[in-house]
Amino acid sequence: MAETLKKIIDHLNNDNLSAAYALCETNENKKIEHIIFNIKGVIFFKQQKLELAKIEFLKSINLNKSFLDPYKNLFKLNLKSQDFESAIENAKKVLELDIQKNPISYFNLALAYDLNKDYKKAIELYKTVETQNFKEKKILFNNLAKCFLGDQNIDEAKNYYLKALEFDQNDKLIVNNLLILFLRIGDKNKAKYFYKKAREIDKNYIEFQLNESDYLISEDKIEDAIKCLKIIIDNSKNYVAYTKLSKIYSMIGDLKKSIEVIEDAMIAHPDKKDLKFTRGIHHLIEGEFDKGWELYEYRDSIVKDNLFENLKTWEGENLKNSTILVTSEQGMGDIIQFSKFLINLSPLCKKIDFVLYDKLLPIFKKKYKNINICKKSEILQNKYDYKISLGSLNKYFYKEKNSNSSELISSNEDKEKYWKAIIKNKKKNIGLIWSGNFFGPKEPSRSIELKKFDELLKLDFNFYSFQNEIWDRDKKFFENSNLIDYSKESFVDIIGIIKNLDLVISTDTFFLHLACICNKETWGLISANSDWRWYEYYKYNPYESLKIYKQSNYKNWDDVFYLIQNDLKNRFLIF
Repeated sequence: MAETLKKIIDHLNNDNLSAAYALCETNENKKIEHIIFNIKGVIFFKQQKLELAKIEFLKSINLNKSFLDPYKNLFKLNLKSQDFESAIENAKKVLELDIQKNPISYFNLALAYDLNKDYKKAIELYKTVETQNFKEKKILFNNLAKCFLGDQNIDEAKNYYLKALEFDQNDKLIVNNLLILFLRIGDKNKAKYFYKKAREIDKNYIEFQLNESDYLISEDKIEDAIKCLKIIIDNSKNYVAYTKLSKIYSMIGDLKKSIEVIEDAMIAHPDKKDLKFTRGIHHLIEGEFDKGWELYEYRDSIVKDNLFENLKTWEGENLKNSTILVTSEQGMGDIIQFSKFLINLSPLCKKIDFVLYDKLLPIFKKKYKNINICKKSEILQNKYDYKISLGSLNKYFYKEKNSNSSELISSNEDKEKYWKAIIKNKKKNIGLIWSGNFFGPKEPSRSIELKKFDELLKLDFNFYSFQNEIWDRDKKFFENSNLIDYSKESFVDIIGIIKNLDLVISTDTFFLHLACICNKETWGLISANSDWRWYEYYKYNPYESLKIYKQSNYKNWDDVFYLIQNDLKNRFLIF
């Protein structure tokens, strides 16, 4: 028995796969059959026959459920086939069976969560590995940084990337990761430093070539960025290069070329769902709603929505006497804007449970007609006939004008009175929001550098800020400005503040939508490369209290600021 196994493994190690498989086929010893099935799986895996490999690994497990090796091999197979949920399950099983609790077992489970974009769980496990005797610290710290970035924690991401860099100052992956991080937060000096360093290390590294296009855009070298990406596409049909090139054309207002690039990408990469989603957005921008809504369903946020995953998705069926679960899966501004469609859905069904992010729960009514506003923990044991994502209600109700999200928002008169006593009334009071989340869509295009508001802030008004995320480029100016900072207040308090202001001026952020829902006069600063909702869709779904100032050229906001300053003076009779 031992001699046969030794011969098989020797053949396997020397890549004599046919000879190894032939010996496996001659085995008649039932005691080692589970080992033979596992080895046959490894042979098929090496031959890139993944489905056959999976069958053999499962046969091995079926014979001996405590045999560790096939679980480890299935984990590798899951990673290769990008089945990250199965990778999580197999990594859990390895950890359960691993008596020694090897750090690599924790690392692999963390990696599976990481690749499945469950960053909080991945961070928790990576941090466990950090306390153990794990030798590959550089890889661990790089992965931790990536997860913190995915979890939108810039400071921790920066911290761990720099810790990883200490092991090798010329690691091209880490240097490029730092380049992207500093580009994202708008730190031009550090971005320039890591750009030069990345170029010196390996200018032919594909990640650098892709990152170079982002750097060139930050330096306003648009044509160079386009040329850079076209070369990558011509050489390799690289999927990321297509998406970056399409975004550049969209940014500069050339929708036709943006569409052409995505359609070429869809031919080269027909299975990529986000390409279909991007094409759907183009349709929505152009008012081609039927095609747009169909492809809008490929958005990543709904693909990852696994709440009640076996429950039937509502697709327009008769809902009489039915209960339906509506889930939140997009940004908070989307939720504020799209929640009105719950009111359209309400008369069609018996009951609606709407699952809301915890942070938004205090500003919504607990119950409105047959609509219940719930947190996730409240509905896990409930029974429903259907479910649907909030964003998906658009295709059924976007043309209806008989509802308003403000009906779902809870009114707190005590808060309004409290802030009325605090807000200074000797001057006009204006809310100002100039940038969104670092990680939001259309960033950095839709945000404005705070120093560009310098002349506006010199006017004789009280200006209030609500945003709690200040980009690095704005911190110094913000600290020295006359802005009154209310960013630490709860959303309930912020609504109370907004209702006591004379005006809100905001870029395309959650606070713009919140101010409009509060029916406060709002001036929206909308970028040239704006979200699809500000095109044809807005004709069907306008805000009554919103005046739009749209950027005419993606390169600057000068025309917008000229109009705003004049309109402010005229609106409040200041000369």
